Parts: sequence; C-alpha cells; structure tokens
Amino acid sequence: MTAPTLALLAALLAPTAPTAALPTLYAGYQEVVGTKDVPVIGTLKTRNRTWFLAERTPTEDGGFALRQRICQVEFDRVMGVQVKLGPALLEHLPAVEARLDPLPGGFFGGRWAQGWDATDVDRDGKPGGTIVVDAPMCGGRLYVQSQTVTKAKARPVEGAIDGRIAVSVDQKILGADSACLKAASEDEHLEQTGWFRLVPVPADATCLAWRRADWPAAPGR
Repeated sequence: MTAPTLALLAALLAPTAPTAALPTLYAGYQEVVGTKDVPVIGTLKTRNRTWFLAERTPTEDGGFALRQRICQVEFDRVMGVQVKLGPALLEHLPAVEARLDPLPGGFFGGRWAQGWDATDVDRDGKPGGTIVVDAPMCGGRLYVQSQTVTKAKARPVEGAIDGRIAVSVDQKILGADSACLKAASEDEHLEQTGWFRLVPVPADATCLAWRRADWPAAPGR
C-alpha cells in the first residue's frame, strides 16, 4: 500500500469533529429567597434577582466552567426600604468563576465563592463596595464588604441549563455617608435558596442586547 493510500485511510478512520460547536455564551437569570430577622418586627422574607452573561468552557472531566458577568441585580423592597448596588459597583463587580462537575444521572454540581473585601472595589474612594439605600428614614450610601458561597446542582434541558442553588451571604458594614444610616446598619448573615437558568445566545451578545423583560433566560421566556 502506497504512502498516499495510507494517509487517506488514516484520514477516513480519524474521529470526525462535531458538526456544530457547543454554544459558549449563555444569558443567565437567577432568583433566590430567604428570611431576615428584624428586632421587634420579626422574620421578613427577602428576594433578589440577578441577570447575567456566562461564558461556558468544557473541562477535561466532562463538566464545565462558567465565567459570569453580572448585568443587573434587583432586591425586593422590605418594609419600605429599597437597596441597590451603586452604579460603579455594578460596573466593577469581579467576574464570578464557577465550576460544575459531572454527577450521576446527567446532573452537574459545584461550589464556589465570590464577592469582595474592604478594598475599594468600585473605585469611588470609599472602602469596599457602595450600596445605595432608599428609605423613609436614614437613607444614603452604605459601604460594605461582601462574601458569598454558592452551592449548585444543574442539568441540561432542551439546550438550556436549569439548576437549583443554595447561597450563603456574609456582609460586613465598613461605613456610611451618614451617622443615622451607620447606626441603623449591622453586619449580617443570610441563607437563601433558589434557582437559575442559562440559555445559549450569540457569542457577541452584551448586557444591553435585550430589555430586562425580553431577557432570554427570564421566567416566561
């Protein structure tokens, strides 16, 4: 058998590449709920929602890594108090690095940490990250350190990825722009549970690609 024929045979027997590449960018939506104990008032329900983009990279063990960029975070109003991330904090939030390893039954699971310390993460000259507090009394800007640990279990569903999560949040107050807000605030620990969904989107998609109501991974989409 001649050399060219051997080369042709080797080419025919070589594994073929997939006809379609696995999408690498996903639009994500996450919703978690929990409770918060307030002196005198009692236990109150909390809920926050997050819209994000996630770049998916396969891992050698059959799982995948996710690098998430937060697009928007919304906290429910509690007893007339609305909390928001400062615009600079949203812009400079560190990317979330997550890894989900294969589990029996077609599931994937993982645990990862995210957040920031007392360093001026949003570059506004104040320690930590700036949170905007809209309240009938003692509103203003709060400077916090925040660390979150997430545990997740997910599975592919019709091209998307659906999962359940448990979130543990530790927040430390570093300061405030008013004595009233500083006195009314305290360090806190929250335990929350919820769900998330990832939907493949074009590789050039950005946080501004859709209105929030049209976000591909949002409920009802």
